[in-house]
Amino acid sequence: MNDYIVTEIEFDEKKYLAAAFLEDMRLSMLKLTARDDESLIGRIYLGHIDSYADNIGGAFVSFGKDKCFLSKYKKGSCDPGRIPVQIIRDASGKKVAAATMKLKLSGRYAVVSEGDGSLSFSRKLPGEQKDLLRKWMRDVDRTGYSVLLRTNSAGAEKADILREVEELKERWQKLMHDIAYAKAGSLLYRPDPFYIEMLRDLTVKPDRLYSDIPRIAEELLSCRSYCRDPDLEYDTYYGKKTLSLGAVYNLTQEVRRLTAKNVWLRSGAYLVIEKTEAFTSVDVNTGKCERGRHASETYRRINHEAAEEVIRQIILRNLSGMILVDFINMENPDHQEELVNVAKKLARRDPLRMEIIDLTPLGIMEIIRQKTERPLSEILGITRTISGDPAEQ
Repeated sequence: MNDYIVTEIEFDEKKYLAAAFLEDMRLSMLKLTARDDESLIGRIYLGHIDSYADNIGGAFVSFGKDKCFLSKYKKGSCDPGRIPVQIIRDASGKKVAAATMKLKLSGRYAVVSEGDGSLSFSRKLPGEQKDLLRKWMRDVDRTGYSVLLRTNSAGAEKADILREVEELKERWQKLMHDIAYAKAGSLLYRPDPFYIEMLRDLTVKPDRLYSDIPRIAEELLSCRSYCRDPDLEYDTYYGKKTLSLGAVYNLTQEVRRLTAKNVWLRSGAYLVIEKTEAFTSVDVNTGKCERGRHASETYRRINHEAAEEVIRQIILRNLSGMILVDFINMENPDHQEELVNVAKKLARRDPLRMEIIDLTPLGIMEIIRQKTERPLSEILGITRTISGDPAEQ
């Protein structure tokens, strides 16, 4: 049974709004936000140039009291007093939020953006699925905008996809009108709350929706189409229960585990996760795992188990950029190739773009993951992971 929950938890005396997806009671997706620290990602503002950064080829754009950095901005390309920008990355550390002028509106199945009527597809979609979707979209008028069909469109009903594209088209037309007539500094578009977007983007549909926050419970009632059986009646409100959903699902303890440096595997092996300025390193250790009759088969088994947990930890901790995973060395080339393929298959479940580059001769897997929101540790105000002997964890 797959459950999607939205609740409030407390961590180190601070309250957070949490959205979590659990597959058979095992946490597989998590997003947190502090009540006073809402993400700006996806919002579209009509800003103005505050200053130019010619040395790095960009400009700082102000909108109200906030500021963002617009890369690759060319002077004279548009009115510096009225620049529509979309936030693509939240402020992090000493860096202000990042923005783009390539505006887009996202739904569960499609993304609409400015363009010449082109139709493109997620790289995760198989060729035969693309052919079917291209046929469905043949008669859709795309004058003045372009459409990208997302991974979630695979297996979706034609009517649902076409309906969403039409809704996004109407929003796009309204956005273009607002850009032309709104006042500088205006908020032109606000995406759905993070817990609705996360539910929408799940690659595995939940069976049940739960929230112990009345307002959010009502919102979830309108999202039944994102579930496996949209006709099923869901218990969306836990307000009268003795325990909060955070306690029922042990979320605070789960979050604490996700701040730890060491992660135990069922076999007795463990991971060591460390963040540096340049990259994140993950070391796979045999730990308490007992070797079998054949060492090569034992290492293969541990590496497969580790690969699944590494991808899970990357997603849950929202790690991004360059990630290097030091697997246990395997001499068999077939086992090495198999491990890369296993990791690539696991990475497809990530809503963000995660690329498994290769396995080096030293047994180090190179992973690149798209950066948007801040990592979990930064949201929690933790500057370093908890260290210590894994035997004490």
